[in-house]
Amino acid sequence: MTDFKAYSDSELLIDIAGGSEPAFRQLYGRYAGKVYNMSFKYLRSSFFAQDAVQDVFSRVWQKRTALPELNNFESWLTAVTRNFLLNQLQKKIPLELTGEPGCAAQADPVVQAHYQAEYNELERLIRQAVLRLPPRQQQVYRLRQEECLSHKEIAGRLNISGNVAREHMSSALKHIRSFLEKHYTQIILLFCLVKKFF
Repeated sequence: MTDFKAYSDSELLIDIAGGSEPAFRQLYGRYAGKVYNMSFKYLRSSFFAQDAVQDVFSRVWQKRTALPELNNFESWLTAVTRNFLLNQLQKKIPLELTGEPGCAAQADPVVQAHYQAEYNELERLIRQAVLRLPPRQQQVYRLRQEECLSHKEIAGRLNISGNVAREHMSSALKHIRSFLEKHYTQIILLFCLVKKFF
C-alpha cells in the first residue's frame, strides 16, 4: 500500500490528476482544517463552514487534471476558498424581499449596490488599518493576506520563527478589528444581517 503521508503536495497532485482517491484523501486531510477555519471566519457557522469545505474540495477534485501545473497548491486553494466564500456571501440577501420565508430572493440591484458599497467601505478602512500597523506586523499581514503565504513561508521570507510570524499575524488582526470597531460601527450590523439570513 502506498504511503501518501510521505508524499509532497506536488507528488500528491500528480497522483490525484490520475484519479487517485487515496491521494486526494491525504490532500484533504492536510488542508481541510485550513479551509474550515477560513470558512468559519466568514460564515460564523460550524454547519455552513463544514459545507464549504465539502464544496471547495469538490471543486478541487473537478479541477484535478490541472493540479500538477500549480506552483503553490496552498496559495491556489486559499484563493479558491476566498472566492467561493465571497460568492456565497454575495448571494445572501434579505428574505423579506421574497415575501415567503425560506425562499431564495431574486437579486435586487438596489440591495446588491448597498452590499457592494459596504464592502468597498470595509476594504478602504482595512487598508487604512494596515497602514497603521507596526512595520513587522504590516509585513506579515501583507505576506499572509496578499501573497497567501503560510506562517512557515513568512518565517523563511523574514528570517523569523514560525511562532513569531503567527504572533505578529494575530496581533495585526487584533489591531485591525479594533480599528474597525472604532471607525466602522456599521460593520457589526452588516455581520449581524449576514448571520441572520444563514
